[in-house]
Amino acid sequence: MPQISGLQRLPYELIAYIVELLAIQDIFYLSLCSKHFQYILREDRFCKPVIMTKGPDTLVGQEAFETGRFSRAFRGLAKRHEALSRASPYVVGIVACADSYGLFGGKLCYIIEDRPQRWLRMLDVHGPAIHEMVVNIPMLISEAIPRAANCRKYKFKVLYQAAGIVSCLFSFALRETENWLLIIEPQSSKILETFRLASTARLFVRNNDKFLYFGTYSGEGADGFRKWVLQGYDLESNSWLPQPRMYMLNLAGCEMGSTVCFEIFGDYFYGLSNRTLYEAEADDPEWQSNYYCFRFPLGEPNLSKLEVMRNEDSWRRQHAEGPIDDRWGFLSLKKDKTDGNIIILECRKEWLKGRSKSQRAYYTTEVVFREQSVQRDQSRLRTHAIRRDASILFRRPENVHVGDNSSAASLSVRSKTFFSAYIQHCHTFVDLIDDTVTDSTSSIQQLRLRTGHRTLKPGITTGLDEPPSDEPPLQPDIRPCQDNKIFIWPPEQDGSVPNPFLEKVRQLLNVDNYQRCVDATGDEHCVIYATGDGSKGGVKSLVLLSFDPAAKFEGMEYGGNLVGQQTSHDSRQGAEPNVNDGNNSSRRLPFSPNVQPSAVDAMGCSRADSLTSKSWAAYQRPMYKDIQRILYFGQHQWRPGGQLP
Repeated sequence: MPQISGLQRLPYELIAYIVELLAIQDIFYLSLCSKHFQYILREDRFCKPVIMTKGPDTLVGQEAFETGRFSRAFRGLAKRHEALSRASPYVVGIVACADSYGLFGGKLCYIIEDRPQRWLRMLDVHGPAIHEMVVNIPMLISEAIPRAANCRKYKFKVLYQAAGIVSCLFSFALRETENWLLIIEPQSSKILETFRLASTARLFVRNNDKFLYFGTYSGEGADGFRKWVLQGYDLESNSWLPQPRMYMLNLAGCEMGSTVCFEIFGDYFYGLSNRTLYEAEADDPEWQSNYYCFRFPLGEPNLSKLEVMRNEDSWRRQHAEGPIDDRWGFLSLKKDKTDGNIIILECRKEWLKGRSKSQRAYYTTEVVFREQSVQRDQSRLRTHAIRRDASILFRRPENVHVGDNSSAASLSVRSKTFFSAYIQHCHTFVDLIDDTVTDSTSSIQQLRLRTGHRTLKPGITTGLDEPPSDEPPLQPDIRPCQDNKIFIWPPEQDGSVPNPFLEKVRQLLNVDNYQRCVDATGDEHCVIYATGDGSKGGVKSLVLLSFDPAAKFEGMEYGGNLVGQQTSHDSRQGAEPNVNDGNNSSRRLPFSPNVQPSAVDAMGCSRADSLTSKSWAAYQRPMYKDIQRILYFGQHQWRPGGQLP
């Protein structure tokens, strides 16, 4: 008679209490340890409290509350966490060819221009990619701005998309240059608003289903510097808000995503900056830097309703910590998927404590607004950066994720890192790098995913970091976090047992005749990049790497069971990868997606007969179905040891 472990003897209710204290990955591993625990993955009533406490604001969590399929949501969430942390995407492929693109809320918006017809196409890469919304740009312009209908030289750009509302910038020149903000709803073929812009300096748009705000860096301050100007639109009443424009006199910084960012969460508009109005104070070694974070109600955009984080809640860093390499930094506001709180996420590469080697780290700070923080607009003069002569503030270990240092060979050149992000809820940083060996005679581009995942040790989540000192580092058994586990994908080719699918993957990631000019973006579900040869007017291939196990694209081909390869910071130094230099053409698989600009019409992106004469928007066949260059990979059934069954 087989022996039953003590954990298996525990009643159902006690297992539920234990699961509440575990991370998503740990719960997933527990369910795989024994068939006795398969109910953890299969029963909706058991998975419901897990989703409610660990992923209520995720996409699968929101769907589960509508459908009641909480077990499916938990499996999808756990597998996506694993795919991200181990650099093991489920789908990779070329989904489109375009001149420009953007990713907004899971919608890939890309534009085909300088053709007989110009099109804006939108593909949902988070959901079932059955069809694409296609907008005929000339027809849209004829209806929105009739006097510009015959203007052939113009610029059209997508600024933002959310809740089915798309905001675009349309610029043309007749007697003088005019810039227009077009707010459209393609699903119903409605033009909600056209607004002529006085300035497009650092133009941005944010919206939800009720309000839309746009801002420009065009205001003039009394100090002679430019200021941010915000203006709101009521989408329910289709009218501009009666309040005048808001001039953000105390908001420093102008680089979107680097020094300043804006978002809408719930019923509030949020803004954030990591700069101070008085940069001269940065020369003081005792100077303290604070974030400047504010919010105001969407329906009441005025300074009397403005709330600002207190200095004691918004501490950022001390100048004495060392210089910063601004090339690697990014700044964003995120919503915590576990508890719904708003957090500040910042990446900094720093030379700490006077060391010659720099390191990259990711910092999170919870956004807190207290009742007394309603701002008197003139009160923020020198309170953004305060002195603390007696002591230095320190951060909790769960709020600091130390990533790479200068020993990482792949990060020695910033120009070879095309995308960098941090997924906070699974403690993973994600990079898209060119891993071409610098001393190799081959110049073939070798794009790879690289992720670093760390785990907080149980019971060590509330202690504070020790102050900087020259003391030896903590012993491994008492460190609050486990060391980063670094993974790369696609893995190295095994010389003894070659994997026939690796060449297909490399041809997809490094498209022939579309190399060296890479522009990437992404979110917690996928990474998308445009790659081209850099020629003026040349079309680019859009490559998708999806970590979502539910991603489905019609016509996908099986790509094997390729998972990320675990490595160390310097394991790639001196290594010679198996690189195809293009000379041995007989070994090349017939999987090279060479799509020329002249072939765009043949792929269905210029079919004017698909749209009626009265409608400028309609659903069409997705372009990826005509390209047919998408691979999916086998089910990643991870075991706690990282092995596949």
